[in-house]
Amino acid sequence: VLVSELVSVSTRESLPDGASLRDLGEHALRDLLLPERLYQLCHAELEDDFPPIRSLSAYKHNLPVQLTSFVGRETEVEQIKTHLKSTRLLTLLGPGGTGKTRLSMQAAAEVIESFPDGVWFIELASLTDPDLLAGQVALTLRVQDQAGRTTEQALRDYLRLKELLLIFDNVEHMVRESAELVETLLRSCPKVKIMVTGREALFIGGETTIQIPSLSLPKKNGSINLEEINACESVKLFLERARAALPGFQLSISNGQAVAEIALRLDGIPLALELAAARLRMMSVEQIAARLSDRFRLLTGGQRTALPRQQTLQALIDWSWNLLEEDEKTLFRRLSVFAGGWTLEAAEAVAGYDGLDVFFAMEQLVNKSLILVDRSQNGAVRYRRLESIRQYGRDRLFESGEGETVRAQHAAYYLDFAEEAGPELQGPNSPEWFRHLQLELENLRAAVEWSLENRPGTALRITALLLERENFWIPAKEAENWLRTVIERTRNLVDQEDSGAHRQDFASAMTGLGMTLVRQGLTSATVDVMEEAIRIAQLEGESQTLAWAVAVKFMAGIMNITPAHVDELSEAIEYSQRNGYDRELVTLNVIMGGYFIYLANDHARGLPFIARAIEIANRIKGPQILAIVAEIQGVLKLLAGEVDEAILFLKEARQQFQYYGDHTRANGSLSRIGHLYRRNGKLDAAEEIYRETLPIWQEMVIHTAVAHQLECFAFLAIAKGRQDRAARLLGASNGLRERVGEPRKLPEEVAEYAGAEEQLKAMFNEAELAARMAEGANLDMDSAIAYALEL
Repeated sequence: VLVSELVSVSTRESLPDGASLRDLGEHALRDLLLPERLYQLCHAELEDDFPPIRSLSAYKHNLPVQLTSFVGRETEVEQIKTHLKSTRLLTLLGPGGTGKTRLSMQAAAEVIESFPDGVWFIELASLTDPDLLAGQVALTLRVQDQAGRTTEQALRDYLRLKELLLIFDNVEHMVRESAELVETLLRSCPKVKIMVTGREALFIGGETTIQIPSLSLPKKNGSINLEEINACESVKLFLERARAALPGFQLSISNGQAVAEIALRLDGIPLALELAAARLRMMSVEQIAARLSDRFRLLTGGQRTALPRQQTLQALIDWSWNLLEEDEKTLFRRLSVFAGGWTLEAAEAVAGYDGLDVFFAMEQLVNKSLILVDRSQNGAVRYRRLESIRQYGRDRLFESGEGETVRAQHAAYYLDFAEEAGPELQGPNSPEWFRHLQLELENLRAAVEWSLENRPGTALRITALLLERENFWIPAKEAENWLRTVIERTRNLVDQEDSGAHRQDFASAMTGLGMTLVRQGLTSATVDVMEEAIRIAQLEGESQTLAWAVAVKFMAGIMNITPAHVDELSEAIEYSQRNGYDRELVTLNVIMGGYFIYLANDHARGLPFIARAIEIANRIKGPQILAIVAEIQGVLKLLAGEVDEAILFLKEARQQFQYYGDHTRANGSLSRIGHLYRRNGKLDAAEEIYRETLPIWQEMVIHTAVAHQLECFAFLAIAKGRQDRAARLLGASNGLRERVGEPRKLPEEVAEYAGAEEQLKAMFNEAELAARMAEGANLDMDSAIAYALEL
């Protein structure tokens, strides 16, 4: 039994009879920062001869004593240990500041018993003359010069029979010389293993490489869940170093968002996190997060004893920049216009406009860990870089004077991309293109942002092509803000001479805004937007945009269609037929059929329109159309009283919507199934579905859907005899609807609410019911949802 010095002091006076402590001296244990004095507990019933302690001091090594704790990296440590069993040369790759040095020392300490002749750490960052490389290794191993023999020959003789591990740390400024020496030692010394850290591989026989990632990060735009945030390696490291700068610092609800933002925006780079944490001596964590846009000024002041390039983030990246060739520097800075990653084809189009050999230069930047290869997206290869490296490149780009030229190339490339993507979004390959759009979202944002200032017609065109119709690939609120900004900033283009193309694009953007409002359930606000879109589209005569604008207008205002509107719908159907606008015809026929069936109560006139929509959809096919057909058939089965068949079609619709990425409509189909279960007495099955769909509506911030699902939970509560709960939930729904200005419109929703209210009026007097409903109405949306989901 071993005890530490602290335990020995606290227990010495209370040891049982016959027990004593034997001083075993100081030992460097692998998981402790500093050497620890250990004591053996001695007693007649315990073994007296304690085996040798497996501490670092029992082995040959020169691993430096660490003054700070080692955080995270369990996966990488295990990876290194596994590879060292089967390879003699292991290279840890990564950009500066990712903690390769510290990781190599930790892993070496954990395998030290496998190397009878020791583990030897060779620091090369401060070595400026490559000719001194062999001498630095010899100095570390205390190998003496021998007359008539080179240092390299002396090293080979010394290591020939040794079984040890050498760590060549920071070889990026002498890669070729390091490769030559390492290869020589491995060929001559069969029991020597070597671990190398640097930005690029040595590219010699037998080398195994591990790309060292940044520390694990919190979720982007995630909720403030302290347990989840605290589980991230990047946050753990920041907190460890924060407590050194500001004793007592703790993660809390109030600072959790700022801590998560720091970890995310610094890409989990250990050095950057440590520099940020040091700023807590004079700033709050919220101030640090707010100033990260100027990170190169903020992240200074590292340890005075550290290498100069490790004292500031700027100096760290300067070190990498200064080692690049001119073509590599040119590409490095030009690639900074990309946001969120890029493809090889995009890089060649944007950065190679003047004949630059992008392929070769990019290969070198990948080799030097300044570009990361991302294969996580369905096997497609994309490239990305850490945000700090991107910002450094952006600063260099504008210093070079070619910033506007490269950004213009970037905008032109993404305009071409939008021209190709627009038609594909309606075709059989649409699921693949929707995923492609999501991958390029940040680049599209950047292209539109720059174009609004410099080429507004380009910004309008990209927006019109990508957001007019199926714009579910982007969060609804962001799509709305994007469209409103572009519409406001390009309105003047509509009034210019020869603005026909701009007018069509503007009408398309307005229609896209209407679609986005419909997605959010904000139908009252949609109709006015669509009236303007139709007016502008009509200036250019019949067009697909005009047909779609009419469809969106009545999609939003379907419950307010009157006989006077039928002529407008009929006209849109006629010119869509004339021009072959099949997709518009599907929607227009569904709307017309729905009007006659639900509002005019004339099934005989309505069903032929629905049948026509199904016939066209089955002819043109495509994932979106097939999903809509399944949804329509589900509604028809419901009208016919065939509930089980209706559920089967709705399940198929949900599957199709999910396949091509329309999670809003997929959730809508699932909600409809829940309603059918509820109305047919399957209350537990309905509740199970609502528990799945309500949080999704919450995440999508679709207020009207949330309000209706709160009502559905109230209907379930009434059926289960929980009237108090039902009254609060109906009140919460009323409060939410009032705040967003969207009353109930669908007949079945109005009828069900009225029925529930009547039931509650029979159970409470007027004042009691009003009080309970007022309690619910005072809940904000998130609190109301939490209440609904309580068991």
